[in-house]
Amino acid sequence: MAPKFKGDSDDWLDNEQLGGKGRKRPKKAVQARGLDLPWSQANATVEEVFQKQCRVRLDEDQSNFLCSYRWAELISKAKTETRERTPVCVGDRVLVQKLDEQSGVVVGICSRKNSLVRPAPGRDGQKHYHALAANLDLLVIVASAKDPEFSPGLIDRFLIAAEAQNIPVLACITKLDLSVGTTQEPIWEEYSGLGYEVLGVSSKDGTGVDSLLKKIEGKTVAFCGQSGVGKTSLLRILLNQNVGRVEQVNSFTGKGRHTTTGAVLLDGPKNSRWIDTPGVRGFGLIHLEGRDLADFFPEFRTLACRLSGCLHTSESACEARGLFRYSSYLRIFKSLETGEF
Repeated sequence: MAPKFKGDSDDWLDNEQLGGKGRKRPKKAVQARGLDLPWSQANATVEEVFQKQCRVRLDEDQSNFLCSYRWAELISKAKTETRERTPVCVGDRVLVQKLDEQSGVVVGICSRKNSLVRPAPGRDGQKHYHALAANLDLLVIVASAKDPEFSPGLIDRFLIAAEAQNIPVLACITKLDLSVGTTQEPIWEEYSGLGYEVLGVSSKDGTGVDSLLKKIEGKTVAFCGQSGVGKTSLLRILLNQNVGRVEQVNSFTGKGRHTTTGAVLLDGPKNSRWIDTPGVRGFGLIHLEGRDLADFFPEFRTLACRLSGCLHTSESACEARGLFRYSSYLRIFKSLETGEF
Protein backbone atom coordinates (compact mmCIF):
# COMPACT_ATOMS: atom_id res chain seq x y z
CA MET A 1 0.00 0.00 0.00
CA ALA A 2 1.06 3.59 -0.52
CA PRO A 3 2.22 5.20 2.74
CA LYS A 4 -0.49 7.23 4.40
CA PHE A 5 0.01 10.97 4.32
CA LYS A 6 0.34 12.50 7.78
CA GLY A 7 0.12 16.17 8.60
CA ASP A 8 -0.30 19.03 6.15
CA SER A 9 1.81 20.15 3.20
CA ASP A 10 2.69 23.58 4.57
CA ASP A 11 6.13 24.47 3.21
CA TRP A 12 7.21 20.84 2.96
CA LEU A 13 8.88 21.51 -0.38
CA ASP A 14 11.08 24.30 0.93
CA ASN A 15 11.99 22.40 4.10
CA GLU A 16 12.83 19.10 2.45
CA GLN A 17 16.51 18.08 2.57
CA LEU A 18 17.69 15.83 -0.19
CA GLY A 19 20.08 13.01 0.43
CA GLY A 20 18.87 12.25 3.96
CA LYS A 21 17.47 9.01 5.25
CA GLY A 22 14.08 8.17 3.81
CA ARG A 23 11.44 5.59 4.47
CA LYS A 24 12.13 2.04 3.46
CA ARG A 25 10.92 1.02 0.04
CA PRO A 26 8.22 -1.59 -0.23
CA LYS A 27 9.71 -4.96 -1.05
CA LYS A 28 7.59 -5.33 -4.16
CA ALA A 29 8.15 -2.01 -5.87
CA VAL A 30 6.55 -1.48 -9.27
CA GLN A 31 9.01 -0.74 -12.05
CA ALA A 32 8.60 2.63 -13.76
CA ARG A 33 7.45 2.57 -17.35
CA GLY A 34 9.02 5.88 -18.16
CA LEU A 35 8.73 9.61 -18.60
CA ASP A 36 7.35 11.55 -21.55
CA LEU A 37 4.65 9.02 -22.30
CA PRO A 38 2.13 9.91 -25.04
CA TRP A 39 -1.17 11.23 -23.70
CA SER A 40 -3.00 8.23 -25.13
CA GLN A 41 -1.37 6.05 -22.44
CA ALA A 42 -2.52 8.15 -19.47
CA ASN A 43 -5.31 6.92 -17.22
CA ALA A 44 -5.36 9.58 -14.47
CA THR A 45 -4.72 13.23 -13.60
CA VAL A 46 -2.73 14.48 -10.60
CA GLU A 47 -4.99 16.48 -8.27
CA GLU A 48 -2.65 17.26 -5.38
CA VAL A 49 1.00 16.61 -4.51
CA PHE A 50 2.43 15.72 -1.10
CA GLN A 51 5.90 14.68 -0.01
CA LYS A 52 6.76 11.46 -1.87
CA GLN A 53 3.16 10.84 -2.94
CA CYS A 54 0.27 12.41 -4.80
CA ARG A 55 -3.49 12.18 -5.07
CA VAL A 56 -4.80 11.28 -8.52
CA ARG A 57 -8.18 10.98 -10.21
CA LEU A 58 -8.75 7.93 -12.38
CA ASP A 59 -10.31 8.58 -15.81
CA GLU A 60 -12.36 5.40 -15.79
CA ASP A 61 -14.60 5.98 -12.76
CA GLN A 62 -13.43 9.40 -11.46
CA SER A 63 -12.29 7.80 -8.20
CA ASN A 64 -9.34 9.38 -6.40
CA PHE A 65 -6.68 7.81 -4.23
CA LEU A 66 -3.11 8.26 -3.06
CA CYS A 67 -0.20 7.08 -5.20
CA SER A 68 3.47 6.72 -4.37
CA TYR A 69 6.23 7.50 -6.84
CA ARG A 70 9.37 6.23 -5.16
CA TRP A 71 11.03 5.57 -8.49
CA ALA A 72 11.53 9.36 -8.60
CA GLU A 73 14.78 8.77 -6.75
CA LEU A 74 16.13 7.40 -10.02
CA ILE A 75 15.19 10.64 -11.75
CA SER A 76 17.00 12.69 -9.09
CA LYS A 77 20.29 11.05 -10.07
CA ALA A 78 20.12 12.32 -13.63
CA LYS A 79 23.17 14.42 -14.49
CA THR A 80 21.32 17.55 -15.54
CA GLU A 81 22.04 21.15 -14.64
CA THR A 82 18.48 21.81 -13.49
CA ARG A 83 16.02 19.26 -12.28
CA GLU A 84 12.54 19.15 -10.80
CA ARG A 85 12.12 18.71 -7.06
CA THR A 86 9.10 16.41 -7.46
CA PRO A 87 8.45 14.17 -10.47
CA VAL A 88 4.78 15.15 -10.79
CA CYS A 89 2.74 18.30 -10.36
CA VAL A 90 -0.94 19.17 -10.28
CA GLY A 91 -2.45 18.84 -13.74
CA ASP A 92 -0.03 16.16 -14.92
CA ARG A 93 -1.45 13.34 -16.99
CA VAL A 94 -0.07 10.09 -15.59
CA LEU A 95 -0.23 6.34 -15.90
CA VAL A 96 -1.02 4.70 -12.58
CA GLN A 97 -1.32 1.12 -11.41
CA LYS A 98 -3.81 0.47 -8.61
CA LEU A 99 -2.60 -1.64 -5.72
CA ASP A 100 -5.97 -1.74 -3.94
CA GLU A 101 -9.08 0.42 -3.64
CA GLN A 102 -7.28 3.19 -1.76
CA SER A 103 -3.75 3.30 -3.17
CA GLY A 104 -1.62 2.94 -6.26
CA VAL A 105 1.71 3.71 -7.90
CA VAL A 106 2.55 6.25 -10.61
CA VAL A 107 4.42 4.29 -13.25
CA GLY A 108 4.60 6.89 -16.03
CA ILE A 109 4.24 10.61 -16.72
CA CYS A 110 3.05 12.12 -19.99
CA SER A 111 4.84 14.95 -21.77
CA ARG A 112 3.58 18.35 -20.59
CA LYS A 113 2.29 20.88 -23.05
CA ASN A 114 3.34 23.63 -20.60
CA SER A 115 3.93 24.26 -16.90
CA LEU A 116 4.16 27.12 -14.43
CA VAL A 117 7.51 26.78 -12.68
CA ARG A 118 9.58 28.58 -10.08
CA PRO A 119 13.04 28.02 -8.55
CA ALA A 120 13.15 25.72 -5.54
CA PRO A 121 15.79 25.28 -2.84
CA GLY A 122 18.30 22.48 -3.20
CA ARG A 123 21.25 21.27 -1.16
CA ASP A 124 22.93 18.83 -3.52
CA GLY A 125 24.82 21.29 -5.71
CA GLN A 126 22.18 21.35 -8.45
CA LYS A 127 19.65 23.95 -9.46
CA HIS A 128 16.07 22.90 -8.86
CA TYR A 129 12.68 24.01 -10.00
CA HIS A 130 9.19 23.43 -8.69
CA ALA A 131 6.33 23.01 -11.14
CA LEU A 132 3.16 24.43 -9.60
CA ALA A 133 0.76 23.34 -12.33
CA ALA A 134 0.88 21.76 -15.77
CA ASN A 135 -1.09 21.44 -19.01
CA LEU A 136 -2.87 24.78 -18.68
CA ASP A 137 -5.26 26.44 -21.10
CA LEU A 138 -5.06 29.71 -19.17
CA LEU A 139 -3.21 31.32 -16.25
CA VAL A 140 -5.28 33.75 -14.19
CA ILE A 141 -2.94 36.13 -12.38
CA VAL A 142 -4.88 37.40 -9.38
CA ALA A 143 -3.97 40.77 -7.86
CA SER A 144 -5.97 42.99 -5.53
CA ALA A 145 -6.88 46.63 -5.89
CA LYS A 146 -6.10 47.07 -2.18
CA ASP A 147 -5.40 45.05 0.95
CA PRO A 148 -2.73 44.04 -0.04
CA GLU A 149 -1.67 46.78 -2.40
CA PHE A 150 -1.43 46.09 -6.12
CA SER A 151 2.05 44.67 -6.90
CA PRO A 152 3.17 45.23 -10.52
CA GLY A 153 6.55 43.54 -10.03
CA LEU A 154 5.03 40.21 -9.06
CA ILE A 155 2.54 40.36 -11.91
CA ASP A 156 5.40 40.97 -14.35
CA ARG A 157 7.18 37.85 -13.15
CA PHE A 158 4.08 35.72 -13.62
CA LEU A 159 3.55 37.21 -17.09
CA ILE A 160 7.11 36.32 -18.09
CA ALA A 161 6.87 32.78 -16.71
CA ALA A 162 3.61 32.24 -18.60
CA GLU A 163 4.87 33.63 -21.90
CA ALA A 164 8.01 31.50 -21.68
CA GLN A 165 5.73 28.44 -21.58
CA ASN A 166 3.19 29.72 -24.14
CA ILE A 167 0.42 29.90 -21.53
CA PRO A 168 -2.32 32.47 -22.28
CA VAL A 169 -2.86 34.90 -19.38
CA LEU A 170 -5.62 36.94 -17.81
CA ALA A 171 -4.96 39.53 -15.10
CA CYS A 172 -7.81 39.43 -12.59
CA ILE A 173 -8.03 42.40 -10.21
CA THR A 174 -9.98 41.53 -7.06
CA LYS A 175 -11.50 43.66 -4.28
CA LEU A 176 -12.74 46.34 -6.68
CA ASP A 177 -15.18 47.40 -3.97
CA LEU A 178 -12.21 48.76 -1.99
CA SER A 179 -11.25 51.12 -4.81
CA VAL A 180 -14.64 52.83 -5.06
CA GLY A 181 -14.30 56.60 -4.88
CA THR A 182 -10.73 56.68 -6.18
CA THR A 183 -10.31 59.41 -8.78
CA GLN A 184 -6.91 58.30 -10.10
CA GLU A 185 -6.79 55.94 -13.05
CA PRO A 186 -6.02 52.48 -11.64
CA ILE A 187 -2.43 51.39 -12.20
CA TRP A 188 -3.56 48.02 -13.57
CA GLU A 189 -5.11 49.81 -16.57
CA GLU A 190 -1.54 50.27 -17.80
CA TYR A 191 -1.49 46.54 -18.54
CA SER A 192 -4.54 46.83 -20.77
CA GLY A 193 -2.67 49.45 -22.77
CA LEU A 194 0.18 46.97 -23.25
CA GLY A 195 -2.16 44.40 -24.76
CA TYR A 196 -2.80 42.18 -21.73
CA GLU A 197 -6.33 41.13 -20.90
CA VAL A 198 -7.43 42.64 -17.59
CA LEU A 199 -10.68 41.97 -15.74
CA GLY A 200 -11.84 43.50 -12.45
CA VAL A 201 -13.97 41.55 -9.98
CA SER A 202 -15.34 41.78 -6.46
CA SER A 203 -16.08 38.70 -4.38
CA LYS A 204 -18.08 40.90 -2.03
CA ASP A 205 -20.70 42.26 -4.45
CA GLY A 206 -20.20 39.89 -7.42
CA THR A 207 -18.89 42.51 -9.86
CA GLY A 208 -17.25 40.87 -12.89
CA VAL A 209 -17.68 37.29 -11.63
CA ASP A 210 -20.01 36.27 -14.48
CA SER A 211 -17.59 37.71 -17.04
CA LEU A 212 -14.71 35.79 -15.50
CA LEU A 213 -16.74 32.57 -15.46
CA LYS A 214 -17.39 32.83 -19.20
CA LYS A 215 -13.65 33.12 -19.86
CA ILE A 216 -12.64 30.06 -17.80
CA GLU A 217 -15.50 27.59 -18.27
CA GLY A 218 -14.44 24.32 -19.85
CA LYS A 219 -10.73 25.08 -19.44
CA THR A 220 -7.85 23.91 -17.27
CA VAL A 221 -6.95 27.12 -15.46
CA ALA A 222 -4.45 27.90 -12.71
CA PHE A 223 -5.05 30.79 -10.31
CA CYS A 224 -1.86 32.38 -8.98
CA GLY A 225 -0.92 35.52 -7.12
CA GLN A 226 0.25 37.18 -3.94
CA SER A 227 -0.90 35.89 -0.56
CA GLY A 228 -4.12 37.51 0.58
CA VAL A 229 -5.39 38.77 -2.78
CA GLY A 230 -8.50 36.59 -2.59
CA LYS A 231 -7.90 33.62 -4.90
CA THR A 232 -9.69 31.18 -2.63
CA SER A 233 -12.59 33.56 -1.95
CA LEU A 234 -13.01 34.01 -5.69
CA LEU A 235 -12.99 30.26 -6.31
CA ARG A 236 -15.62 29.78 -3.61
CA ILE A 237 -17.96 32.08 -5.50
CA LEU A 238 -17.17 30.55 -8.90
CA LEU A 239 -17.74 27.03 -7.57
CA ASN A 240 -20.54 27.96 -5.17
CA GLN A 241 -18.96 25.82 -2.49
CA ASN A 242 -16.40 26.08 0.32
CA VAL A 243 -12.82 25.39 -0.75
CA GLY A 244 -9.63 26.02 1.20
CA ARG A 245 -9.25 28.42 4.13
CA VAL A 246 -9.74 32.18 4.02
CA GLU A 247 -8.03 34.61 6.42
CA GLN A 248 -7.69 38.36 6.73
CA VAL A 249 -4.60 40.27 5.59
CA ASN A 250 -2.13 40.87 8.43
CA SER A 251 -2.88 44.40 9.67
CA PHE A 252 0.70 44.91 10.89
CA THR A 253 2.64 43.84 7.77
CA GLY A 254 -0.03 44.55 5.16
CA LYS A 255 0.71 41.15 3.64
CA GLY A 256 -1.55 38.19 3.14
CA ARG A 257 -1.48 35.11 5.29
CA HIS A 258 -0.56 31.85 3.59
CA THR A 259 -3.78 29.77 3.64
CA THR A 260 -3.51 27.52 0.59
CA THR A 261 -0.55 25.27 1.39
CA GLY A 262 -0.27 23.40 -1.89
CA ALA A 263 -1.74 23.48 -5.38
CA VAL A 264 -5.00 21.55 -5.70
CA LEU A 265 -7.15 20.67 -8.72
CA LEU A 266 -10.85 21.54 -8.39
CA ASP A 267 -13.74 20.55 -10.64
CA GLY A 268 -15.68 23.42 -12.18
CA PRO A 269 -18.72 23.58 -14.49
CA LYS A 270 -18.69 22.24 -18.05
CA ASN A 271 -15.65 20.00 -17.48
CA SER A 272 -13.60 22.89 -16.10
CA ARG A 273 -10.51 22.06 -14.09
CA TRP A 274 -9.31 24.91 -11.92
CA ILE A 275 -6.07 24.83 -9.95
CA ASP A 276 -5.76 26.87 -6.77
CA THR A 277 -2.07 27.55 -6.08
CA PRO A 278 -0.47 28.80 -2.84
CA GLY A 279 -0.20 32.55 -2.42
CA VAL A 280 3.35 33.86 -2.75
CA ARG A 281 5.29 36.95 -1.71
CA GLY A 282 7.87 36.52 -4.45
CA PHE A 283 8.26 34.50 -7.62
CA GLY A 284 11.61 33.61 -9.16
CA LEU A 285 12.26 32.99 -12.84
CA ILE A 286 14.32 30.17 -14.29
CA HIS A 287 15.64 29.20 -17.73
CA LEU A 288 15.99 32.89 -18.60
CA GLU A 289 18.99 35.18 -18.97
CA GLY A 290 19.13 38.94 -18.52
CA ARG A 291 19.99 39.63 -22.16
CA ASP A 292 16.71 37.99 -23.22
CA LEU A 293 14.48 39.74 -20.71
CA ALA A 294 13.42 42.60 -23.00
CA ASP A 295 11.75 40.07 -25.31
CA PHE A 296 9.12 39.60 -22.60
CA PHE A 297 8.32 43.32 -22.34
CA PRO A 298 6.29 44.18 -25.48
CA GLU A 299 6.74 47.91 -24.96
CA PHE A 300 10.53 47.45 -25.26
CA ARG A 301 10.49 45.55 -28.54
CA THR A 302 10.08 48.55 -30.84
CA LEU A 303 12.54 50.90 -29.14
CA ALA A 304 15.19 52.27 -31.48
CA CYS A 305 17.95 51.68 -28.91
CA ARG A 306 17.22 47.97 -29.06
CA LEU A 307 18.71 47.84 -32.55
CA SER A 308 22.11 48.80 -31.14
CA GLY A 309 22.09 45.94 -28.65
CA CYS A 310 20.90 48.04 -25.71
CA LEU A 311 20.13 45.95 -22.60
CA HIS A 312 18.10 48.82 -21.08
CA THR A 313 20.13 49.00 -17.91
CA SER A 314 22.74 51.78 -17.70
CA GLU A 315 23.13 52.76 -21.37
CA SER A 316 23.06 56.53 -21.85
CA ALA A 317 20.99 56.39 -25.04
CA CYS A 318 18.41 53.96 -23.69
CA GLU A 319 14.83 54.87 -24.58
CA ALA A 320 13.20 52.58 -22.01
CA ARG A 321 13.68 55.00 -19.14
CA GLY A 322 10.41 56.53 -18.08
CA LEU A 323 8.29 53.64 -19.30
CA PHE A 324 5.73 52.30 -16.84
CA ARG A 325 7.52 49.01 -16.16
CA TYR A 326 11.13 50.16 -16.42
CA SER A 327 11.86 49.88 -12.69
CA SER A 328 10.33 46.42 -12.64
CA TYR A 329 12.49 45.45 -15.60
CA LEU A 330 15.64 46.60 -13.81
CA ARG A 331 14.83 44.61 -10.67
CA ILE A 332 14.15 41.44 -12.62
CA PHE A 333 17.25 41.94 -14.76
CA LYS A 334 19.42 42.28 -11.67
CA SER A 335 17.93 39.15 -10.09
CA LEU A 336 18.63 37.14 -13.24
CA GLU A 337 22.20 38.39 -13.48
CA THR A 338 23.01 37.75 -9.82
CA GLY A 339 21.09 34.51 -9.52
CA GLU A 340 18.87 35.88 -6.77
CA PHE A 341 15.20 34.96 -6.84
